[in-house]
Amino acid sequence: MKIDFYYWSYQCPINLEILELLDEYNDRFDISTYNIEEDFNLAKNQKIFFPFLMVVDGKERFKAPINRSFLNKLLNGEKCVERPYIIDFGTEQYKGNIIPLTKNSISLTSSKCTLTNSCDSCNKKAVFLSKYCDDVFGYLNVEDEKVLGGVEYIPTNYVPYDIPKNEDYAFLTCLYHSSTQYDCKHYPLMELEKHLKNKYTRIYAITDEIGTFPNGNLKWFLEHGFTDEGVIASEENYCKLHLVCKEI
Repeated sequence: MKIDFYYWSYQCPINLEILELLDEYNDRFDISTYNIEEDFNLAKNQKIFFPFLMVVDGKERFKAPINRSFLNKLLNGEKCVERPYIIDFGTEQYKGNIIPLTKNSISLTSSKCTLTNSCDSCNKKAVFLSKYCDDVFGYLNVEDEKVLGGVEYIPTNYVPYDIPKNEDYAFLTCLYHSSTQYDCKHYPLMELEKHLKNKYTRIYAITDEIGTFPNGNLKWFLEHGFTDEGVIASEENYCKLHLVCKEI
């Protein structure tokens, strides 16, 4: 069985964890890995708009994080099906402590942004972001050392996805977390917009139409001043991705 794993360097800390897991299965699958960080053509040809993508036997595309259970099911010939994560969003805006996301604070995200609470994965992400951002990679909404929400960015010129690119444009790489009770993403986004507005004129993002991955949903972005630039990609039975934009 052939597995092709495409990933955007360490933009997502889960990338490192999946790569390490795939190493364990090298003798059981025909595995190839592709870092799209500087290969914009590959990302465009494969229609990649996620930090990672696994393609099995050149046909089945899996966008969610891959774990050992998933790989064992493939080995056993079991059918693997992804289901979109759809929830009713809480609308009450909740504000804890809004702090900069930096190399010193990024380890706080390990409990929910990794599969194994890996601080090492988060530190690799900090090194990756440091190549493209200033000392501030985004902002976190934190309470009692727990991350309630957060937002991160990269200048669009360094984004491998097929999106508008300009030195005046920023791209939201990740917006988290979604809750049925509160909106914990509002305040980090507002703080990031203030941080970026002296250097950038627009912020772009990619969101699912109704699901929460990636970054979604579309309704949330529209309620926060973004305009819908249209459908940028669709994944059958999983998501319909929209490009959204906001002038800052």
